[in-house]
Amino acid sequence: MKQKVALVAASGLGLVLGCETPPSSISPTSGYLNDPVFARAELTESLVNPSNGYSALRLSHYATDDASDWDRLPEWNPPAQPIAAAELDAPGGASATQLATDPAPLPLPLPASVTSPNDPALLALGKAAFERYPAQLAQYLRVGLTSRAAAARAGLWVDDGQGVGGLVRAEMADGSVAVALTCSSCHAAALDGGGISPGTPNAALDLGAAILAAQGISAAGSAEPQAAWGPGRVDVTTEAGTEPVRIPDLRPVHFLTYLQQDATIRARDLTTLAIRIETLLITDWGQVVRPPRVVALALAAYVDSLADSLPSPDAAAASPNGAGLFEATCSSCHVPPAFTGEPVPLAVIGTDPTIGLSADRGTGSYRVPSLRGVRARGPLLHDGTLPSVDALFDPARLTDTFAQRLHGAGAVPGHLFGLDLSDGDRQDLLTYLHSL
Repeated sequence: MKQKVALVAASGLGLVLGCETPPSSISPTSGYLNDPVFARAELTESLVNPSNGYSALRLSHYATDDASDWDRLPEWNPPAQPIAAAELDAPGGASATQLATDPAPLPLPLPASVTSPNDPALLALGKAAFERYPAQLAQYLRVGLTSRAAAARAGLWVDDGQGVGGLVRAEMADGSVAVALTCSSCHAAALDGGGISPGTPNAALDLGAAILAAQGISAAGSAEPQAAWGPGRVDVTTEAGTEPVRIPDLRPVHFLTYLQQDATIRARDLTTLAIRIETLLITDWGQVVRPPRVVALALAAYVDSLADSLPSPDAAAASPNGAGLFEATCSSCHVPPAFTGEPVPLAVIGTDPTIGLSADRGTGSYRVPSLRGVRARGPLLHDGTLPSVDALFDPARLTDTFAQRLHGAGAVPGHLFGLDLSDGDRQDLLTYLHSL
């Protein structure tokens, strides 16, 4: 699904990276923003498998101080405008090529003014970037802009205050306008009572079907790889679209020890997440521009802060028996209080190994997700095949007649922990998990 870009606006000349203080003597915030030696060291330490495609690409271009250094790319902070919900009601729907107002780039604070990851100005910039910064070209989503019904078919949320699926119109270098995804397109969902929940995965978003529809192809019965994605899944790895994964919930990121489904990255600190976001945006835009580093840092700080929106653990609702069962059955991997831990080898977890063996991101393991807020999360497993934690602990999912599978048909193997408990014990364990 990766879209290559020919015309991109270049605004600004980028940060001046001159300081080369040893990484151990400076703060992560200052080091990431101002010191390429520090940033390079952080990248290197975070990569679990330096030889996979994801790592090799970044090691070849990130803070290398040579002609291929991504730091030499023009910094990009384009004028961008959210597409308003009311535009869907106009004849023909929302325009994909005309700006409704005179948009402005993100207002950037100077890097020197950022003193802490909790700086209110940094978090405000992160929220604005989450909602407005163009993360990836998405011209194919014009098929979802012709009406509210078309938006619903594409799985785009529609909110009177925040627009249509987090989509923006961004101004390109030649003055043309293109439709782009933002972080909130995939990582925000509509609330039943109105409003949008940032960080929650958009399980309705069907990018694969939209990509095919833009080519005049119906996903139903199509042999194209994108037809198999289904709602709530994307392939951010391969050009062919053959490795779809679920859109992750960003709210527990603060608690994670590793990033990406196959534990490609050690989550050392906020710098790790900032580099992950920065390099994602660079590759999504075809390696021709880079985001301002302060924008990547702000996005990391904002995503990290989303943990505050998770439901608070409800100790009163927890079953004492369930707590004991969790300790015996689950806690060696999901270690309290973050309820996550070290990656688990593919042979141990037993779920579909495709992503863990990926030439691009594979490590031979899957990360252990944090269970904080698991009662309000779904779909589950790296491929999004189970709708909830209750379905995960349903022994019927190991049978070919299991009806709750979300993608494909038949049994959902692996993660057998707790399936051999009695019905009563499994219910007690679920009661405990729901309290997290």
